[in-house]
Amino acid sequence: MSAIVKGSGPHHVLVLNGWFGHAADWGPFAQYLDVDSFTWHFWDYRGYGSRIAETGEFTLEEISADVVTYIDALDAPKLSILGHSMGGVFMQRVLLDSATPIASLVGISSVPAAGTPFDPDSRALFTSAGANPDSRRAIIDFTSGSKQPAVWLDDMTASTVQHSAAEAVEKYFYAWADCSFAEELGAQNLPIYVLTGELDPAVTSSVVEATFGPIYTNLQVEALPDVGHYAIFEHPLGLASRVLSFLKEV
Repeated sequence: MSAIVKGSGPHHVLVLNGWFGHAADWGPFAQYLDVDSFTWHFWDYRGYGSRIAETGEFTLEEISADVVTYIDALDAPKLSILGHSMGGVFMQRVLLDSATPIASLVGISSVPAAGTPFDPDSRALFTSAGANPDSRRAIIDFTSGSKQPAVWLDDMTASTVQHSAAEAVEKYFYAWADCSFAEELGAQNLPIYVLTGELDPAVTSSVVEATFGPIYTNLQVEALPDVGHYAIFEHPLGLASRVLSFLKEV
């Protein structure tokens, strides 16, 4: 089992965490989900959370193959995928690779299938994050708009160090930042809802519209005020209510 399962509803939702997350820590957001209408599958990648000791290549293709095997065995009557940050890349790869019909996609500060460009200094910071906890903290601080308390930044950093293998973190950077499969997706008409944070300087609504818009004809984008990259912690109630409202209309 690679997922923590919550709920018993007929609409199944596969939940894919971001670069510095893991299945057991989606913050307060996970506490406010509807467990009667939905079944939530919080996934752990190899090298993360419950699978921290599991080895692998730590590639986009490997993650997709693992997830596809899992969801194809679910035989769910309805299945959606939710991805935070790098999980937004992975959910799109799974959409492409899986034979199981996907009802909808939900992105929380999701990065695109066309890759993410970096200036040299930023790329150096991000590529050092696997081995250097200080780099992880700096990235969390930057992407949350440098507005959050130091205690929260310290807790987030400690959690990612404790619950992820350095090699996996390092290699997953290349999996999401250097991906390039947008053209393979072609044109998709399933409903997709992507939420961004107005304080996040990296994953902005304009970036999402420019990168997701040419692929998804049924795209809805919403920016959350006074929120950065980590809405699951920064605005859990508002995020949960929006996600649930969208999914109940699918």
